[in-house]
Amino acid sequence: MASRESASPSRLARMMSTARMDGRQYIVGVRMAQRAASAAEITRSAVNLARAITIALRSWGFYPPEHPAVVLAVERLATAAAEAASGGMMQLAVTPHQLLLDGIALDSTDLAVVECAELLHDRDILQVTVLMAPAEAVIRSLLAVLSLDRGTRRARGGPAAIWEAEDQAAILIEQIDYQELLEREMDEGPARRDSTWKAIVQFIIMGRSTFTADEQQRLLDISRDVGAIGELAKDSKEPFTTPDGSPLVTTQAATVLAVYRHIAKTVAALEPERVQEVIQSLALAASNLDSSTALELMLQEESAGEGVQIVGALKQAFDDQQVAMLLARALSSPGHPTSRLAKVLDTLAPDAERKRRVLTLAKRLISERDFGSKRPIDDIRQSLDELLLRYDESTYVSGEYRESMESAGERAADLAARGLPPEMAEWLETLGHESVRRLSGQLLIDLLRNESQAERMAETARDMAAFVEELLLAGAFADVVPVVTELGAAITRQPSLAPDACRRALDGLGGSSALAEAALGLADLSRDELANFETVVRSIGAPAVPALLGAYRKEEGGVATERASHLLGKLGTAAIPGLAAAIDDQRWFVQRELAKLLGQIGTPAAVPPLQALLRRTDVRVMHAAVSSLARIDDPAAARAMQMVLKATAGEAHAAVIAALVGLKDPRVVPMLGRILDDSDPFGDDLSMVLDTLDALASFRDDRALAQIAATARRRRWLAWGKTTQLREVSLRTLSRIGTPKAKQTLADLAKSGDFFLRRLAAATATRPPA
Repeated sequence: MASRESASPSRLARMMSTARMDGRQYIVGVRMAQRAASAAEITRSAVNLARAITIALRSWGFYPPEHPAVVLAVERLATAAAEAASGGMMQLAVTPHQLLLDGIALDSTDLAVVECAELLHDRDILQVTVLMAPAEAVIRSLLAVLSLDRGTRRARGGPAAIWEAEDQAAILIEQIDYQELLEREMDEGPARRDSTWKAIVQFIIMGRSTFTADEQQRLLDISRDVGAIGELAKDSKEPFTTPDGSPLVTTQAATVLAVYRHIAKTVAALEPERVQEVIQSLALAASNLDSSTALELMLQEESAGEGVQIVGALKQAFDDQQVAMLLARALSSPGHPTSRLAKVLDTLAPDAERKRRVLTLAKRLISERDFGSKRPIDDIRQSLDELLLRYDESTYVSGEYRESMESAGERAADLAARGLPPEMAEWLETLGHESVRRLSGQLLIDLLRNESQAERMAETARDMAAFVEELLLAGAFADVVPVVTELGAAITRQPSLAPDACRRALDGLGGSSALAEAALGLADLSRDELANFETVVRSIGAPAVPALLGAYRKEEGGVATERASHLLGKLGTAAIPGLAAAIDDQRWFVQRELAKLLGQIGTPAAVPPLQALLRRTDVRVMHAAVSSLARIDDPAAARAMQMVLKATAGEAHAAVIAALVGLKDPRVVPMLGRILDDSDPFGDDLSMVLDTLDALASFRDDRALAQIAATARRRRWLAWGKTTQLREVSLRTLSRIGTPKAKQTLADLAKSGDFFLRRLAAATATRPPA
């Protein structure tokens, strides 16, 4: 059953200008007064009406008008509308996800009610009013209007304007004023949550009594808007709750009073002619507070030194309807009334005649409305008669508890007068997100360290992984470091309870979308954040490789690419399996970065994936792979280079040689020497051997002199042309190297070689290097 708490009819009447009422609106007012059904019946009728509207709109959209499903839906909606109007006018206000009856949301578990709100809101409906039982023709016309295309509907002025032209008086429609909404979006008014608003809220919480000129101007703007006053009071009192979320009612009431006092003081100082107007606005805002806070507010005591007696002014501004509504809401709330209700009634209605009027009105409100109470109505009426008239609560509370409650208001007022302690800002800071994150992380770390059962330790490890994912998404890398470090330490700690579970937790983090999202933002990290992120990656290890590879998104590289490569390089040999698994990526620049990384790691395990990259057709990838392979001092790398030199031709072959020559890295020389040792220059390897000799000639390095000399001494009588070409290139290579040892090797060949080699060597020694 819905909670039927709402604003008083008298206040609603004041809010609506009777000068703007047409005939139908007059009928609305009359039929509101004629409503006689109980709250439960009204709620049930409203739910049935919402359900019928939803079904009818669905059927009308799916089937033609003459379809039996549409006929049945129209009949059902007509019946529901007639039932809703039988006890008086039914008025449903529409929000994006709720329907409101008398200003209170329908508390129904039926999803059709929620869908009805969404359907009507999508059709620009603000409020639907059923005045009397409609005919089926009216229902069909209504469904036709609501089913119009949005563009057509708005072009014709909206659903209310279209429905106004219908010749009927059973149903009224009010539509959303989009011009007003657009203006409101452009200027959200005094309740916008900007820096000034937040500063005012913080200073009220901290007990500051002075405000800047901008803040005073905002307080003036807030004083003109009852809704903004309520929002400011709400934001200011919200922090004062217990750890389980229960409100500290007395403290919240004192805070609301402080808000009202600051507004009244500002208006009295800058716009004194508006003081009475603001008091009325404050009274209206106070009447919308929850009953417990409103009661405590009325019981607050003020010192004589206050310029504007807020509580006294509010008591005078409350009319009978507001007082009765306050009492009815308080009596219908959970628990039993105390002497606070009696005190409030005594102060708001001091004379006996007004007290009787208020009590009578409160009884009628309780009988006619459903305030969400589970207490029997007779019990509530008895409470009104016994507690409020006899002021006797001894059957409900102990004397000690009553004395404590009676002094609570005095204590709150004393605290409000003294202000908050200077440490309040630091205390509030400990409740911030950063402090809570650190505390949660430390709690999980302590649980993991102190756990003595493997099953529970595994559960804690899973919780830590989930917590780390949240921190990664929040960018709180500094808070992630101690958690992942502890998970890693738990794997090797002796005695070890659940090392596999901790390892699985870290592996899961490596493959999580949270780490991948964090890696995408590498370019935006500060130096400290990057250092923390590096610690996280190294703690996770090889499973983090796929996430880091996701940072390779641009052909030209960039900061993100450089940082991802740096982090992957820090993983060392452990990253090679992950890098090898990614070489099938079709993007050439990803293959290029993989080749660079494998060369940076530079272990024999990097040779197989580099060899696979050498078979790529893209010259840019091949160049990077050759450069990386040439840096690995291992026979397997030399054999791979030899194979690629044999297998390539044309542009690819030239690219390989250019890569080798362009390196200018002495580490290439031993590998080129191995190629000379392992090649057959008198077969298909001649071209490769000649290119290798040319590459060695670009280095002034003595480590391959023995291989060059051995190549020069090689001969085959049946291939004398190849022998001569091989010797000329070898001798020219020694001459171009030009070091003392190279010259000595050339001289040795001129003395100890065969006749033809001695003659070629002597001639080369006398010529300048080519």
